[in-house]
Amino acid sequence: MNPLIVTCVMAQRSALMNAGVVLLILGLLYLRLAAIYAPLPVQPRPDPVAASHREDADLFERTLAMGLLRPGADGRIAVAPADLPLRQIFRREHPELLTPRHEEPDWLHGRWDDASRRWHRALHFSAAGRYVRQQIEQFNARTAAVLGQAQWVGAGLREIERNE
Repeated sequence: MNPLIVTCVMAQRSALMNAGVVLLILGLLYLRLAAIYAPLPVQPRPDPVAASHREDADLFERTLAMGLLRPGADGRIAVAPADLPLRQIFRREHPELLTPRHEEPDWLHGRWDDASRRWHRALHFSAAGRYVRQQIEQFNARTAAVLGQAQWVGAGLREIERNE
C-alpha cells in the first residue's frame, strides 16, 4: 500500500473520530443545558387569596347561622357588639338592670355557648373578622344610600303631586 494513501485514510479516520467526539461533547452539553434551563414542573399551590376568601365566607356563614349577624327589616346587617360576652355575664348577675338599646337587636337572648364565644371572638378579633365587618359596613352604607335615594325620589314625587 502506498504510504500516502495510508496517511490520508488515517487522517480521515482521525477527523471522523474528532468530529464524533465533538458531536458527543456537544450532545452531552446540550442535554446538560436543557436540564438546567428546563421549566420547572408546575406544582399546584394553595392560593392564599382564595383561601382567605373561603375563610371569610365561612366566618360570615357561621356567624350568620349562629345569630351573631342578623339581617334587619331595612335590608342592613347588624353585627353583634364586641362587648357581648360582658353583656352576657352582666345579664346573669344583674338582669334587672339591662335595658335594650334603641333599635338594636336583642343580642342577649340568643344562643350563647362555647361555639358562639369562639365565633364571636373570630368575628371581632381576627383579620378575617375585621374583613367581614368592613364588608358588612360597606354593604350597609350602600343599602342606606339606596334607601335614602328611594326616599328622596319618593319625596320629590309627592312634592310634584302637591304642586300640580
